[in-house]
Amino acid sequence: MRRVRLFALFSALIFFLRTGPALGQTLRGTLEKRSFTGPVTDRQIEFSIYLPESYSSSEERYPVIYHLHGLGGSHDGYHTRTVPASFEKARDMGIIGPVIIVFPDGYKDSFWADSFDRTKRAETNIIAELIPYVDENFRTLRDARFRVIQGFSMGGFGAAKFITKFPDLFNLGIIYDGALLDWRTLVMSHTMIAFSIFANSEDYFNQFSPWFWAGKNKNKLTARTRLRLVVGALLSWNRNFLSYLSEIGIPVEYVETSCLHDLNCLLNFEGPWSAAFISEALNQTFRDYHRGDKRSKLKEK
Repeated sequence: MRRVRLFALFSALIFFLRTGPALGQTLRGTLEKRSFTGPVTDRQIEFSIYLPESYSSSEERYPVIYHLHGLGGSHDGYHTRTVPASFEKARDMGIIGPVIIVFPDGYKDSFWADSFDRTKRAETNIIAELIPYVDENFRTLRDARFRVIQGFSMGGFGAAKFITKFPDLFNLGIIYDGALLDWRTLVMSHTMIAFSIFANSEDYFNQFSPWFWAGKNKNKLTARTRLRLVVGALLSWNRNFLSYLSEIGIPVEYVETSCLHDLNCLLNFEGPWSAAFISEALNQTFRDYHRGDKRSKLKEK
């Protein structure tokens, strides 16, 4: 797929690259830590949520972006500031409108799966508990076409898994230097995780593998899913995944950068283009809705 390039954004992009989403930047929107008891797991589900500054003064409903952290992270890391800062800068550039951003917790090393021993049920937490809770308690646009999944490193693996396994729940995905491991490379690079999360079982791993689900759901994914891969240091894993997706006919926007394995660097260089990629999809959905396209009817209360 061709890269989204909007000529009018070039001068603003230069400004973005010079400033970037600084770690200490003050957000205009609000960042809150929340928790609730999961109705399926009966466990405390913790997450952080960013609400745009217009949230408290309007009745507007917003698209939602779910951002998944990397290995060793949590719902309360530095990404809870840099990701919203990147979107606020993109808004200043006129690329995208206000969005809600949700930061789930992935138990540090779950690879966004349900562990075999069921002590870490990251997938169930998000699909069966967090998304329904957020839609019920915040003014979201409750439709898959207004729901985005993205992540960095292990979170990129999770984002790729969620969008390929649950294409009816997410409109598009952004993968930042994803740890896009298949079973062989997982065993080689993360032996303990292969054991502790997946019980050394390739069959169990495949239940949570974007490689498996991309192949299984390729017809749905080819028809409507939008996927963007932004690559830093993890070149071989991302190139292999790109090659596989291309082989089975799933369109991908693919970008390699000069960044190391660093989310802040990736956001500095590619944040505005990711925002443009998201905005293009959201705007098409809004146009369909306002034309009266029944397929795009919003699911409100």
